[in-house]
Amino acid sequence: MFRFIKEWDKLAMWKQLGFPLNEATAVKIDSITSFLVTPPSLMNTCIENIRHYLHAQPELSNQEKHTAAFIVNCLQESGAKRIITGLGGYGVAGVFSGLETGTRVMLRAELDALPISERGEEREWCSQNEHVAHSCGHDGHMAILLGIAKRLACTPPTRGEVVLLFQPAEEIGTGASAVINSEKFDTSLYPDVAYALHNQPGRPFGEISIREGAFACASRGMIVRLYGRCSHAAHPEQGLSPVRTMRHLLEELEQLPQRLFPSEDLRLVTVVHAQLGEVRFGTTPGEAVIMVTLRTATDALMQPLVEAARESIERMTLETGLTYDIEFQDVFTAVFNDEQATKDVIHCAQKCGKMLSVLQAPNRWSEDFGVYSAVCRCAMFLLGAGEATSVLHDSAYDFPDALIEHGVEMFWALLNEQRLFDN
Repeated sequence: MFRFIKEWDKLAMWKQLGFPLNEATAVKIDSITSFLVTPPSLMNTCIENIRHYLHAQPELSNQEKHTAAFIVNCLQESGAKRIITGLGGYGVAGVFSGLETGTRVMLRAELDALPISERGEEREWCSQNEHVAHSCGHDGHMAILLGIAKRLACTPPTRGEVVLLFQPAEEIGTGASAVINSEKFDTSLYPDVAYALHNQPGRPFGEISIREGAFACASRGMIVRLYGRCSHAAHPEQGLSPVRTMRHLLEELEQLPQRLFPSEDLRLVTVVHAQLGEVRFGTTPGEAVIMVTLRTATDALMQPLVEAARESIERMTLETGLTYDIEFQDVFTAVFNDEQATKDVIHCAQKCGKMLSVLQAPNRWSEDFGVYSAVCRCAMFLLGAGEATSVLHDSAYDFPDALIEHGVEMFWALLNEQRLFDN
């Protein structure tokens, strides 16, 4: 997991950053190296430094082994009554139980990072894993749940249960389904209500934004492969090139939403990649690949869009004699916020004195939290990360430390809303 820094690498790194190489610098280097590779204690470390540690050690979807191990140690430190591992891969749940019966509330954070090379070498906690970075802020989301764990260590619930779920593989859309389909996610873990948040750059710092019903779009990646026949470039008539079909498909797929039945809700097709043949001047192309993202405000709108895309591909390949296949990846269901759970979030935001915004339309991005609606009432909300903050998935993005307490305060208020504690 860790990219250990050898002594001569440390000095070279520090020199490149422009620091003088003296005795004080050597001490500083050793301190940073220790910070990067030594797991901190949850109960003896400020939550901001916990986030820095997580940020420096990112892991990709379904590879979150060491992150999960660190989370287990933190939950053990905070006195979780039960710790369940191996949920849908490397997922971890910590259960904090009261002595009396009551509501079981689940709070969810994500374990995984993105395949991005981070810009931010000036930060001591910059990613230590090549081409992997927490550019979506999942390190901050985990830190918020661990902040709740620290509070529960001092103030355990009187009644009911709190389930802190650290979910794998959110970025590729498979983690939530894998968790609820896991044999370990049984009725002893099924929550009565589940909450999640996502940081949102571009919105006022600390603002809570939410809407009832459709909250985040359904989406899926569609890969279309077209098969024809190559020929010598001097005799293109002897081949079967997919170039014209590819060109027409690129235009028609993006126009599909306008050709379907009218709807006020979002339907969008975005071309994200296209490839034709090989880089050879003597050969005509025999194959092509088109990759598009289909996006709809609700799950009900997705299937008609998928079928319309299939029909266009079938018709065009039939006309030109090509064959094709279709593959789907990164399939996300829509996030649908429950009425009462949404009211709980709004009430807690008001009680905590937060800025509050009721969204007029679903967010265009996708999140797999909606899968948990199959087992309980759910609500997801946005936590504004500041209007000047780098956008999500930008290689320079770094979750603001000051935002952690805002998230902890909201989740703690939601636990109190369910009357898990004595006043």
